[in-house]
Amino acid sequence: MKGKKLLLLGSLLVFVTACNPQTAGGGKNTDKSFAMIGTWTPSGLVNHYDSNTYCDVLSYFVVEGLYRYVRSTDEIYCQLAEGMPVHTEADINEYKDVIGQDAVDYYTSQGHYKVEVTTIKINPLAKWHNGDKFVAKDVWAYYYTMHPTSSNYMAAVKVVDNETIQFIWNPLKQVEDNVKNLLIAQDTNGTVKYDEFATYVDPIFDIVMASPVNENPNLWGAFNRFSTDEQILELNRAKNAFFEYSPSWYIGTGPFKFDTFSATQLLLTKNEDYWAADKVGFEKVKIYSSSDLNQTYNLLTNGYIHYLDGFIQQDTLNSMLQTNPDLVNLKMYDPGSFGLTFNLESSYFQDEKVREAFQYIFDRDEIKNAGNPYGKTSYYPLMGMAESEASLYMSEENFAKMPKFSHDEEKASELLMEAGWTKNEAGNWCVNGQEVEVNLGAPSTQGIASTSAEATAAQLNAFGIKTNLLISSNFYGNATAENSQYDLMLEWTDLNMSFSYPTGSYLQFRDIYSQWIHVPEYPDNYADKQKAGQIKLVFNGLDGDTNTYEFADYINTFYSLPQEQLTYLVDVFNLGLADMNLGVQFFQNVTSSTLNTGMIKGVPLEEYWSVNQNVEYVPEAGTEDFYTVAKTNLVYARNNVFITGMYQPNTGE
Repeated sequence: MKGKKLLLLGSLLVFVTACNPQTAGGGKNTDKSFAMIGTWTPSGLVNHYDSNTYCDVLSYFVVEGLYRYVRSTDEIYCQLAEGMPVHTEADINEYKDVIGQDAVDYYTSQGHYKVEVTTIKINPLAKWHNGDKFVAKDVWAYYYTMHPTSSNYMAAVKVVDNETIQFIWNPLKQVEDNVKNLLIAQDTNGTVKYDEFATYVDPIFDIVMASPVNENPNLWGAFNRFSTDEQILELNRAKNAFFEYSPSWYIGTGPFKFDTFSATQLLLTKNEDYWAADKVGFEKVKIYSSSDLNQTYNLLTNGYIHYLDGFIQQDTLNSMLQTNPDLVNLKMYDPGSFGLTFNLESSYFQDEKVREAFQYIFDRDEIKNAGNPYGKTSYYPLMGMAESEASLYMSEENFAKMPKFSHDEEKASELLMEAGWTKNEAGNWCVNGQEVEVNLGAPSTQGIASTSAEATAAQLNAFGIKTNLLISSNFYGNATAENSQYDLMLEWTDLNMSFSYPTGSYLQFRDIYSQWIHVPEYPDNYADKQKAGQIKLVFNGLDGDTNTYEFADYINTFYSLPQEQLTYLVDVFNLGLADMNLGVQFFQNVTSSTLNTGMIKGVPLEEYWSVNQNVEYVPEAGTEDFYTVAKTNLVYARNNVFITGMYQPNTGE
């Protein structure tokens, strides 16, 4: 990263491991700072968000979009936009200059003479960190350069004037207005300053518009155009040059700017030109790096960081709360489940009957209580999404058909013996005369997973399956590796990291959990571009439907499907995944925010945490508390609590 000072933290991290009990009461935030843990590329950051370097917390403080949605509640709030989107319909020829005459000719040949248009006004007070106005051309530059998921449903983006941007939607792939809002709200579309990147953006735009119009309704691509082989090479060259370019300042618009960078700490300072600067009370943000949970907990307990998202084990949490009376823990529902996934490359788990047997081995309540006593026990297999989402998106009739499993070791033994497993005199399970020995992997950086893994390993060993528990900071790389050392993995099995729609969970399965499971994939150079690089999963139709439904053919279509067809496909996918027994759900998660009220003023539910720092109340979906508490989790709501003034530094004034 250019022009950034280095700040070293070695002595600090040694110091904070000492116990430092604190007393509650009064404001302690003397420097008006907010501090938390983050992760980033330690060797340095290229000075823009869309580079090939990474920092997870930049979207909380430094970069923004037109809007942001709050995960789990789907509430949308303005960042760079002045107001909510306006949706209209227009004659397609009004937009032929931006859609392209070739595309207009194709759409009208298919009987589409109208297009749906979304108009958004830019906040006239929005500025880049160098003081330049944020304008509509910057939004245009983001979409034609980055090609986010939303662009697969668009025909074009039009700059009307400096403060007005329009999205013209593909008439062959229509989506509901609320889905349009959410698609745009998940895009960090304030990260490509046109004037700074024009050298790279313009050639990319020219390649896109010169690319042939896609006339295959089963294929999905940005702005419904597919580049030829030569165009793809040109596009990749232009994009790589864009990724590698590092401006003299970090490109952002958010309430805080970069000040200091090192491998162990980032320091951000308040953006005085921010459109809502009068509501932002914090003067600086300190981001520390920590890959060790105990170190992280020490930083939080001793007041060096003021916030941590994620569940903390009960004994650890109670000790932290007792040591620092300013800490409070708020809980919220999480659309994801923890459990086991099977590595299909392991010889033990290539037999579906063995995978079914494992569904019966476990006392899931015991594992849930070890991992997260506030979670909700699940008796389902991996099914592509958590129980709460499956019950919402599936038909009532087919959700009732989802297989459920009890703790039944006799049934598990029966199925294992049918699969050819035997027990020796020592009571251990054997295959072909050799004792079964499995490696169970879990991440050391995920407390729920590692603690649940300990309980799971104990149950497997007690059942007669020798289990080596491998808890590692390298879990994620190890799990996806070819010839992985893990036979079983314990972490998330189903999780929606996007807005509330089935696609979020399926994409998480495709991009992460299927990689751990080692589901077969089409090669990247597969002739059918719709399937290239996608996982190979084919599901049977239901209730007499003799058709088959391939995951790769439908995963990109969900946002544009009518409700009845969407529900049916979710039924097909979920029941199909469940029948494969690719994993075991143990429990749906409840996550939390742990906050230092001596440093932060405005923490909600004071009527609860003033009585008990460990707030056991979990607000029900749809209640006012549900929406408010979700905003305390920065993974869910990003900068909302800062730019609305909900959080202020607790200075004692």
